[in-house]
Amino acid sequence: MKKHIVLLSLMAFISLPTFATDVVEDYFDMAKNFYRSGDFSQSLEYANQILKTSPTHFGANYLNIILTQPQDSISDLSLDKTINVRPAGVKTGIKQSDEYNFNGEKFYLNKDYQNAKTSFQTAIKHNLRNIYAYNNLGLTYWKLGQYRNAKNVFMKAYRINNTFSAPMINLSQMLINNKEYKLAYQTLNKVIQNNRNDYCAYYLLGILNKEQCKYQQAIKCFNQVTLLSPKFSLAYIQLADVYYLTKDYSWSNSTLEKYIEFNPKDDYAYYMLYRNYLAIKDYHVAKNYIVKAASINNCLNYRLCLSEIEKHLDNICGAVAVLKSINNPNSEVLNELGNCYVELKDYNSALIAYTNAYKGKASRPIYLYNVAKVYQKIGDVTNYKKIIKDIELIKPDTDKDYIDLAYINSDLNNKKSSINIINSGIKKYPKNIELYNTKLNIYIKTSDKEGVLRTKREIDRIINK
Repeated sequence: MKKHIVLLSLMAFISLPTFATDVVEDYFDMAKNFYRSGDFSQSLEYANQILKTSPTHFGANYLNIILTQPQDSISDLSLDKTINVRPAGVKTGIKQSDEYNFNGEKFYLNKDYQNAKTSFQTAIKHNLRNIYAYNNLGLTYWKLGQYRNAKNVFMKAYRINNTFSAPMINLSQMLINNKEYKLAYQTLNKVIQNNRNDYCAYYLLGILNKEQCKYQQAIKCFNQVTLLSPKFSLAYIQLADVYYLTKDYSWSNSTLEKYIEFNPKDDYAYYMLYRNYLAIKDYHVAKNYIVKAASINNCLNYRLCLSEIEKHLDNICGAVAVLKSINNPNSEVLNELGNCYVELKDYNSALIAYTNAYKGKASRPIYLYNVAKVYQKIGDVTNYKKIIKDIELIKPDTDKDYIDLAYINSDLNNKKSSINIINSGIKKYPKNIELYNTKLNIYIKTSDKEGVLRTKREIDRIINK
């Protein structure tokens, strides 16, 4: 019975009006009927037929998403895209040096970095002023994790020819990635001194200011990039992200639309639009954009967002259906499923979901605490106390463990233990801003003004180091 309620709720949600032809709507009715009957393969076949002629059909896209298994979580679901400057095929006029440099470029493209390194080193032996080989060698050292060597080689190229900005641009990116912000500023300023129209330098200054939460400076830098190079689209998506961080959602949306003109198939841009509309609580529009993102890249991240928006739309059964469509769900999915069951007051199912989440590979203390909270809700004091004691015995290992245990103790009104735990995490991971933010949130929750001010100073010190 419960399964049918979930299916009917989901189908009611995706039966939104469209402007397709009668034939398309007939196909969609067939797709829904097969879905209701549990014949998912036929339902998916009809949905795909619709998408061949009407690729933007909302209902067909929704069915295609939930009837197709999501990809694993993608690690690069972010804006951290490097812009490695690597002029290819440039000749210096010294034949042997150029040939070794070109061979190195082929190895580099094939990710054969050891052979690439050897080729670039040989190119330099034949021409000690081959700045292109130096630049390529620096990038190769970076790929190999040999940061000191990379820095030395990039600086060598700069000393040979300070008007060739590629090595310093690449060096500054490496420094930003390594959170060496002061040196990154110095490097980028050298580039701009020699070339005030180098849009890459302004772009990276924007990234640098954004990393340090200097948002107004970041906006100025990214706007400068759009003036110097209007088709350099990365500036628009970064600018949109800064507008989001400053809660200027209208400008963020319009800037993303500009970015999408250049990159209509970039799923992350549609995810960012989803995020903006979610922030202003326009949930129906947010839903359209996360479906668009997932139709381009049906990854686990977006599937979780889809369940999230269903919950905001008070379609908890629809959220359950989205989550249960995932085969071999990971701990995060199971925890979200538990949250949905709690909303539905199906506490037995919630206990099973939370328990399986805690037993999973990516286990977190918060999942076990959720088990305890369910026992508390149903008045099972014995099991509640037992789980709380089990949590007290957990020894934190990862940064997330420290964060979870700090929040759990805070929720249990154990402020002293909460702060001690998060301070231990900071001692182990001294550059992890999320840990400092957790401490800040605990002080805010407990109205500890002195703790708030002290933690804010700590965060500023880490960011500006």
